[in-house]
Amino acid sequence: MILHTIVPLEQVFSQPAPEYRYRQMNNSYIEERREGDGYVISRVLSTNPRMYLNPNYQPGAVMKTPER
Repeated sequence: MILHTIVPLEQVFSQPAPEYRYRQMNNSYIEERREGDGYVISRVLSTNPRMYLNPNYQPGAVMKTPER
């Protein structure tokens, strides 16, 4: 089924949009999605191929928020 509408997706689908943020790490950017008490990596934005091979920065990895 195809839905053709001018209504924003937030009104059509009752789920709120996830909270995203970008974090700079090692001269690259990581897009993170808020989940619980931490953030889950959703994508890596980098020109360095090693960032994509690092298991700490793979999509789905959980990054805890630092204690302040």
